[in-house]
Amino acid sequence: MTDETGFQIFISHSSNDKGIARELCTSLESSGFKCWIAPRDIPPGTNYEEGIMAGISECPVFVLISTEAMKESLYVPEEVNAAKRRKKVIIPLMMEEGLMFPPALELLLSRYQWLDVWEYPNIKDAMPSIIKAVSEHVTPQKKAKTTMRSLRRNTEKSLGPSVQSSTVKVDPNGIDALTIEAKKGDVWAQYTVARMYGSGFNVNESYSEAVKWYTTASRNGHLMARSVLHSLVPSEPDVSDDELNEWMTENSERFLSKADEGNAIAQCDAGWMYQYGKGMPQDYISAVSWYKKSAQQGYARAQNILGVLYQNGQGVEQSYEEAVKWYRKAAEQNYARALYHLGLLYESGDGVEQSYNDAAESYRRAANQGHPMAQNNIGYLYQNGLGVEQSETTAFTWYKEAAENGYAIAQYNLGMMYLNGVTVDESFKDAAIWFEKAATQNHVGAIYNLAVLYEAGYGVDQSLDKAIELYKKGADLGDEGCQAAYEELAC
Repeated sequence: MTDETGFQIFISHSSNDKGIARELCTSLESSGFKCWIAPRDIPPGTNYEEGIMAGISECPVFVLISTEAMKESLYVPEEVNAAKRRKKVIIPLMMEEGLMFPPALELLLSRYQWLDVWEYPNIKDAMPSIIKAVSEHVTPQKKAKTTMRSLRRNTEKSLGPSVQSSTVKVDPNGIDALTIEAKKGDVWAQYTVARMYGSGFNVNESYSEAVKWYTTASRNGHLMARSVLHSLVPSEPDVSDDELNEWMTENSERFLSKADEGNAIAQCDAGWMYQYGKGMPQDYISAVSWYKKSAQQGYARAQNILGVLYQNGQGVEQSYEEAVKWYRKAAEQNYARALYHLGLLYESGDGVEQSYNDAAESYRRAANQGHPMAQNNIGYLYQNGLGVEQSETTAFTWYKEAAENGYAIAQYNLGMMYLNGVTVDESFKDAAIWFEKAATQNHVGAIYNLAVLYEAGYGVDQSLDKAIELYKKGADLGDEGCQAAYEELAC
């Protein structure tokens, strides 16, 4: 057994599993272990692959998050191979029942005993077994953090029988009391608990707990929960705008009642309803009023939205300075969207002194949480050497992260890297793949480039019909280059 003073546990994972990886990392570090996880522990300006190899070399234990998504990862097989060559202790965590390794990984991992995490309700419940497994090879560097049970601090009085209501009043923002109500089947409490875990409001942020409670609330008929769940897990059913608006109208009084009770999340939702006219007439002034009530209670989502409204002058007098103030409050809670918005203002110099260095730092903090627009923008800064040491390799890595998260501009940028052979071999085929993804999201630059490739037969089978179809699509979206090409070819 070793007792390192440096990194101890390398967490290998697909980028699609970063939520699970972050939760595992947080739990292990709360137990006193020191973990290495990408991209957090790759120093700025360091080559991504070199940073990963250095992390594997330093850590005695290599923990592999094994999922279907892992099979598609470019890095995971290389990481496993590197760990095996360096004779590291490899502990595969099987996150899904019946998961089969691809042949290359099966050969590499054939001699290692895995841990069936899928047997547990969630990764939190599996932590004692995971900690026991890693503790056989490394010891915690510091005393594990302990969580004290919440003390009951309020005196009680007999409520007695009541004919008006059997509902017990609870702290509108208290996670413990709300969780009790959620477990009893209160769909509004289930939705509120999901929002709290999703944003880290009055509780440690947990993607898995948020998804669990959104799923429960959605299945119990809460359409706002269903809408949010779909944005987090696209395979889950979505709700149409008309359905959501009808449901919000039917339940508007419930939202306002919860907001009047002082629930910060309901106050923020009430602001959203007024802002977008969902369930009630659009009214920016009322929206701002509810957002402020929520923001003043420390709810980062409301603070960020309030910043947007001040930046755009909606419902309030336009003020970049006020926008910065509210973004910073949310950013202090590490809220990714606020960090991204701060990055934009640092880049433009609106409301703050212009600073590419500060923009890069804000983008990086948001990007490390998986925010695709921030990932794209930090990539752009690296590509152009703005506020960071210029590195096209690091730019490529961030573009790829954002592209794999479905962000159209990053997909286009990645296609351009392949088209121009920047840090990778020039490949019209790979460029076409990423242009196609961006084109389906109506990115006109990607539509135009893809049309050109089809017209010339570079990287795709030549098809004039397909090229004309794409040029027309771009023209309909207002692109002049597509319009000129379409008029020439369609005549």
